[in-house]
Amino acid sequence: MALPMKDDEDFRRHNQKAMEAAATELRQAVADYERLEGEKQDVARDQKDIFTVLKSKGYNVKAVRQILRERRRDKGELEEEQAIVEQYRLLLE
Repeated sequence: MALPMKDDEDFRRHNQKAMEAAATELRQAVADYERLEGEKQDVARDQKDIFTVLKSKGYNVKAVRQILRERRRDKGELEEEQAIVEQYRLLLE
């Protein structure tokens, strides 16, 4: 059995304020997200420009990308993986 809800002017004002606060929070979160999306696109464009410059100067962009991937990884895990790959290479000789 559900309890009856209070239904007076104070209750309606309280609910209205709560809805307005939630709407403000939601609008701010959406605006923040959209701002970050724009910044992310700017960063991606800048990164692409860096690779374009490197390529125009004769650098092997594929190798640079590989180095960047390796630098993001945990050093211990990377060393372990490289040791395993080297063992496999030796087996294939």
